[in-house]
Amino acid sequence: MDRASLAESEVTRRRFLSRAAAVAALAAAPSWAEALPGSLDGASAGVRPGDADQSRALGRALEKAAREGRPLALAPGVYRAANVSLPDGTVLVGAARQTRLELNGAGPLLSAKGARRVALRGVTLDGGNIPAGAQAGVLIGQDVAELLLDEVEVLNAGGTALALFGVGGVVRGSRIENARHAALFSMDGKGLAVTDCLIRLCRNNGVVIRRTDKGDDGSIVSRNRIEDIGALDGGLGWNGNAVNVSKAAGVVVSNNAIRRSAFTAVRAHQADDVMITDNLCLDSGETGLYAEFGFAGAVISGNLVDGAASGISVANFNEGGRLATVVGNVVRNLFRRRLLDGPGEGYGLGIGVEADVAVTGNVVENAAGIGINAGWGPYLRDVTISGNVIRGCDVGVGVSVVEGVGPATVSGNIITGSRRGAVLGYRWAQAVTPDLALGGSQGFPGLTVAQNTPR
Repeated sequence: MDRASLAESEVTRRRFLSRAAAVAALAAAPSWAEALPGSLDGASAGVRPGDADQSRALGRALEKAAREGRPLALAPGVYRAANVSLPDGTVLVGAARQTRLELNGAGPLLSAKGARRVALRGVTLDGGNIPAGAQAGVLIGQDVAELLLDEVEVLNAGGTALALFGVGGVVRGSRIENARHAALFSMDGKGLAVTDCLIRLCRNNGVVIRRTDKGDDGSIVSRNRIEDIGALDGGLGWNGNAVNVSKAAGVVVSNNAIRRSAFTAVRAHQADDVMITDNLCLDSGETGLYAEFGFAGAVISGNLVDGAASGISVANFNEGGRLATVVGNVVRNLFRRRLLDGPGEGYGLGIGVEADVAVTGNVVENAAGIGINAGWGPYLRDVTISGNVIRGCDVGVGVSVVEGVGPATVSGNIITGSRRGAVLGYRWAQAVTPDLALGGSQGFPGLTVAQNTPR
């Protein structure tokens, strides 16, 4: 045997001995929890995997561990339980994807109420598809100042996976899959962060951030992968959204990769001071990104929307919706589809805005309708559309010319391949002017169309 073969044989022998020693050490260890120094071992506290219901034993062990200021460590295996309370100070630790708690009857599986801090790490919570309401969770949190879920899986929720009311904290590095309603529902949150999670195959919504009344929320939804969100219960937009923000101010939705939402990738409804930035939004069934109804202040920037009935909508000036920037987005492949609230087809719009909005530096390509549209009927005020590239759309830019509209400027855009015209004036859905990019906007007070490059 040559030197190379001898050296390789010695490395193999050492690896074998090392693994054998590790296995022997684990076999000799008195408890799995020795991997977490200072923890309370679940088995020694009477919590053991198997067919028997562990609700009482788990509840007692959690209380003991919290009272002593120790984590509770559960070994790999399946534990069946229901309606287990998580006391203040709970730290529940398992082996990721191996420690599994299954709902054994009417839920929730776990709940925390009025706690300062509760933490779960490395456990799988399985709701068993047991039917429950939209605001009933596999895990329910109420008035928890700091909830930490790290490397947690929540699967097969018959209602909502995580139902949180007045909760702050972080859900990170977790997987939520196959919920009947939403992956996560937060009402009146206290600065909740949802980051680096995989959320998929939920039948009505992904992440819902909502408040009872309009007010500051401070939630962050960032760096998540959200896929295949349905709209099982139908409606005109309250279902079918990867991220749904309602009445919650000061929310950041950023850097998420969103695919195949039945309706919208990110929908912000009556949400003041919302930032929707740097998201990848593919194959949305309705509008890709929405700021709608009574909002004031929205930043929509750096997003890529590819495949949607409409790309970006900043709408409902009639309900007080106003004040936004739409900057640096790429929006492409917008299609027409059946209207949900009336007969016929509609949509096909790249970017639509109404009041107090700057639209600049965007690229819109292949819209079945209008590339960028300003206003709807009389609902238009203080809009500038400048420095955009608009390619291969039916109409490049549409602008409302109904009596009483406010000022609008369309300038410095490159508009190519428009089938019906580069810049057209509209009365509601009807084009009523020749191409304003060629003939100017004389006769329409407050409207400026200048220095566009139509080809």
